[in-house]
Amino acid sequence: MFYSALLRAVAIAVAVALTFGAVLLRERTSPSGEGFWTALAAAPAGGVYLADEQRRELILLRDGQATVAGHLPQAIYRGLSAYEHTLLLATEGGLYVSTDQGQSWRNAIPGRRFTAVAMGDGVGLAGAWAEGLWRSEDAGLTWQAAQVPRSDTEFEALQAAPYLAATLLGVLESDDRGQTWHHLAGLPDRATALYDGYVGDWRGDLYRVADGLRVNRFKAGIWSITTGLVATTDGIYPVGAFVGREVTRVVSTTEQSGFVFYAALARGGLYRSPDGGLSWSLVYQP
Repeated sequence: MFYSALLRAVAIAVAVALTFGAVLLRERTSPSGEGFWTALAAAPAGGVYLADEQRRELILLRDGQATVAGHLPQAIYRGLSAYEHTLLLATEGGLYVSTDQGQSWRNAIPGRRFTAVAMGDGVGLAGAWAEGLWRSEDAGLTWQAAQVPRSDTEFEALQAAPYLAATLLGVLESDDRGQTWHHLAGLPDRATALYDGYVGDWRGDLYRVADGLRVNRFKAGIWSITTGLVATTDGIYPVGAFVGREVTRVVSTTEQSGFVFYAALARGGLYRSPDGGLSWSLVYQP
């Protein structure tokens, strides 16, 4: 009887440990309030927009200069996307939309935890963690719920044209401008980043979406992808910058000086590189 009770106790302890581990994984790969998932996006006219959560300001960084483009609502910021005059801001308290380049904002879908946004091809996408995916075709004025596979709604990243969604279960694709979505076979789960037809995962693997081919493997989890660079939990590769630091976002853009990169460090500043990622200088400290 003693051994039977002991076995039951061990089984319960193992079940609790597995459940706790799953919760930690979900929380670690979901946005947190600890300085991860920096709301940073390329600006349509060059440079980048940064949503500064501490100052509640939308900052435009261009040619090494930082200017205040607008004031932001009080919230925990998760993602940012800009297209023409429209900006989308994903927050813990709803989806905010600006149609005047960030000067004013409205909470278009309140009360939900939005973790990823994207705009392109005249369509806006917004993913609410563990709830659903919304789309807009009128610059964020109205939103409709898209059809996504049940339970596959933990959105890490979104891309419009082509229409892709990175989730904890893998990668979703839409063939009708974001109205309906289906799961893509042959691609990894725990997908965390999308860019130009490529997907990165929390294991550090980079895949080509079109054929599911793994094209690279890094030694740390991938946070963000842009042209030629991958931001991970252990720096930026393949250039080997910021080794030992978590880089939560890397964005490429054009300025008067040409093609440049911006990188945001976890609980740190925003850095700029004008030489393909070989050297970086601090340009803004939130």
